[in-house]
Amino acid sequence: MSDGDAYDVTVKMTRGTSSDDKEVVKTEVSADSLDELDEKMTAIRERMDDWAGDLREIQPVAHPAGHDDQSTLGEP
Repeated sequence: MSDGDAYDVTVKMTRGTSSDDKEVVKTEVSADSLDELDEKMTAIRERMDDWAGDLREIQPVAHPAGHDDQSTLGEP
């Protein structure tokens, strides 16, 4: 494969071990060269680490009967 070929990589990061405490972040990275792919992979690893931290902060919120809302990263 020459350096002029396109490269596609799927990156999946999982945190936690059981279904009730596991977060999965998955993304795809495409590049036209290996150097570009290296740069994009470095950036996406940092970004995915940030996303995982944000996801860890989401916790269910207890509501009165009839409400099954969950807390989110955004405002209600």
